[in-house]
Amino acid sequence: MPRSALLRHSIAAVTAATLLAGVGPLAATATAAPATAAATAAAQIDPWAASVPLTDGTAIHSLVDLKTAKDGAIVALWHRSPVDHSKNDLVVAVRPAVSSAWGAPHVLAELPSQRSDANLTVSADGSVTAGWMEYPNDGGPENEKPGAVWRMSTLAAGGTTWSAASVIMTDPGWVHSGQLAGSPSGELVAVWQKFSEGKAGVWSSVRPAPGEAWSEPLRIDEPLADGGVNGSPELVYSDQGTATLAFVQGTGRTGEVKVSDRTAGGTWTTPVPVSKAGMYPTGLTLAIGRSGHAALAWATTDDPTSGSSTQVLAVRPAGSLTWGAEEPANGFRTGAWREVAVNGRGDVTLLGVAADEATGFGARTTTRSATGGWSALKTLSSGYVQDDQFDLTVGADDTFHAVWTQEKTLMTSSRVDGVWSAAPTRLSTHTSGYSLGKVTTDAADRPVAVWEQSSGDFTNELRAATTAPAPVKPLPKWRDHSGDGKGDLLALTPAGALTVRTGTGTGGLGTGATAAGWPATSTVVPFGDLSGDRCNDLLVRSSTGVLTRHDGGCGTAFAPGGPQRTLGGGWNSYNTLTAPGDLTGDGRTDLLARTPAGELWMYADDGAGTFKSRVRLGGGWQIFNSVVGVGDLNGDKAGDLLARDTTGVLWRYDGNGKGAFASRVRVGGGWQAYNALAGVGDLTGDGRADLVARDTTGVLWRYDGDGKGAFASRVKVGGGWQMYKTLS
Repeated sequence: MPRSALLRHSIAAVTAATLLAGVGPLAATATAAPATAAATAAAQIDPWAASVPLTDGTAIHSLVDLKTAKDGAIVALWHRSPVDHSKNDLVVAVRPAVSSAWGAPHVLAELPSQRSDANLTVSADGSVTAGWMEYPNDGGPENEKPGAVWRMSTLAAGGTTWSAASVIMTDPGWVHSGQLAGSPSGELVAVWQKFSEGKAGVWSSVRPAPGEAWSEPLRIDEPLADGGVNGSPELVYSDQGTATLAFVQGTGRTGEVKVSDRTAGGTWTTPVPVSKAGMYPTGLTLAIGRSGHAALAWATTDDPTSGSSTQVLAVRPAGSLTWGAEEPANGFRTGAWREVAVNGRGDVTLLGVAADEATGFGARTTTRSATGGWSALKTLSSGYVQDDQFDLTVGADDTFHAVWTQEKTLMTSSRVDGVWSAAPTRLSTHTSGYSLGKVTTDAADRPVAVWEQSSGDFTNELRAATTAPAPVKPLPKWRDHSGDGKGDLLALTPAGALTVRTGTGTGGLGTGATAAGWPATSTVVPFGDLSGDRCNDLLVRSSTGVLTRHDGGCGTAFAPGGPQRTLGGGWNSYNTLTAPGDLTGDGRTDLLARTPAGELWMYADDGAGTFKSRVRLGGGWQIFNSVVGVGDLNGDKAGDLLARDTTGVLWRYDGNGKGAFASRVRVGGGWQAYNALAGVGDLTGDGRADLVARDTTGVLWRYDGDGKGAFASRVKVGGGWQMYKTLS
């Protein structure tokens, strides 16, 4: 996927005789041309802006978590103590989605002791929840006692006030390592580790929806007679609605990595082993990408007393709950000190610190592609790196960003288009003491770092920085799926290969990115930018009626296993799905759906990656055997529609920009000569929407729009188009 703009620098009525005979001057036949390879991008991002303080530097601050809400707000969570450690506040600050300025710090809770587990979780509605565990019975750092209360507070999307703290669970025993995660439906899942008779187990509780009660705690692991859960459990929630829990369970000599999954509204599955038997795994890390690809990394050894281990990885493709076999992580040599991130394509990047006899400790990285190949190991640091102070994230544009502490200063580097920055960038500004930080990305895919750095002999401050603002990438043009500004055509073969036939800008169609594996029963609907990443997307309805959004990559192929989001079932109640462009005047593409009985429904883009509730536009549309969305034909910025009746007459319906259509206008007769019609955007480079039609012999014809709702005489594009099952 190419880098985003923020990480690197759109007939007069013809008679049957005219239509069929091609009367009038015909342009030269346009032949298909192979796509040209994109130039290799330099691995660089926009320069970082000067950092800004989040605190005044008069206390001790320990950064706990940094997250980006679905609406683009950045949230930082940290502990704050005076120099004498007389209290421990849990503090949060927010950088709103529409601002580059951070709000004032807000105290969520004054904790009863210095011990506390805390983390942030984001929900699909844009809200952010902070969860923290309190230990009211502790007598001090060296006098920990049983008993814990887990609390939470939520900031609503676009809000400025955090909710009053509520209780997730209370337990009189030894509990710790609480993790909180949220589903797209608003469901929250909590997991924690609990000791009983000297053995640890993993427990969970669920809150089905905001305002509802938490369920009774449920033990997830199956107790062992001579062992328990070792180390903290790992919990993630996919954008597709599945919670995944991973943990290590075993004795002092052997153990297994186990995984349990829970679909929204369902129950936890019986934990299944992912690692090899007879080994001892440690340092488990679980990560999931926005399209649902997941990765597990851990260190494994057959002798836990040897001090030597091998780093391994297991991956799980999007849409599956089955893990692949563990594999060596390309010589990557770290134990627990490792971060893992997965991008939308399923590429897995590892970042960690390992000692080398020649160069000492250094920050190293490697990436496993979605197809299984590994990149060469790369050393990012050129000086001493602490083994536990680094962070890794990935943006919606599939760019990886890393921060680490090198010689006491915070450094950053980014992996853009498969290549890491030539040299790391220093972020911290202190002259003494350590700098420790985390990184995330904002709504514009810019990296945002927050870190703690020394401000005195016993105090520190939090600072934040992001890359300098760059021009926002414009919305893609209508039916441009290759990212070059020209209209494109999607073509699906009976064997399941989907190709972006790229517009040349002079009226022809080349051959762009192709992906195989699509079921022949798939209904493909070219769409606008529903996902919000400034690349046009694709809607695909399965034979069972499930509609899925496949996110575009502005030049990459639409693959069945690529970045996607399931939008729901029941869509086989419609016999036509088409996208005419913007029907409601909000600048976003909308969807039309027709039932066999002739009812036409509109699904408006809700601005959050899916659709609003359907609106009925009228009945009687069963008289048409083809209904095709064609974009703006008459220059009024609203999407328009073409419909062919059973006698071959083509009619135009002009959108009014308010979610409805004007009375129909006759375009002409004789259109029964074609077995495929498709609106393709601007093929000729004149800024007007055009139309293509395939006749029964496989010849493709182009009709140039005049920008006033009519078309010029047809122009032959080329033959052989009968090889495709559908054109859209």
